[in-house]
Amino acid sequence: MAKEGKRIAAAKQGIDRKKLYALNDALKMVRDRAKAKFDETIEVAFNLGVDPRHADQMVRGVVNLPNGTGKTVRVAVFAKDAKADEARKAGADIVGAEDLVAIVQ
Repeated sequence: MAKEGKRIAAAKQGIDRKKLYALNDALKMVRDRAKAKFDETIEVAFNLGVDPRHADQMVRGVVNLPNGTGKTVRVAVFAKDAKADEARKAGADIVGAEDLVAIVQ
């Protein structure tokens, strides 16, 4: 097995592997020891102890990310005349008919 580098050894210093840390403390320790030249990713796995085969133990949910997904949502509506005006009033970003088909292609 290869010898660990100075950076890894420095990152491990001050961490007690037998101690359970609170989530906020653990995240603070990870952030303090981050030395990479890019935005590092933290992956978390939770053992919930449920059996997904039972309907009463299903786990479902949605998480809103603090910075979003990075993509802006744009709404395009293919409509003419009154329906086009209605779509604009509803907040559509792009409204058109045949001319919109040419833009999308």
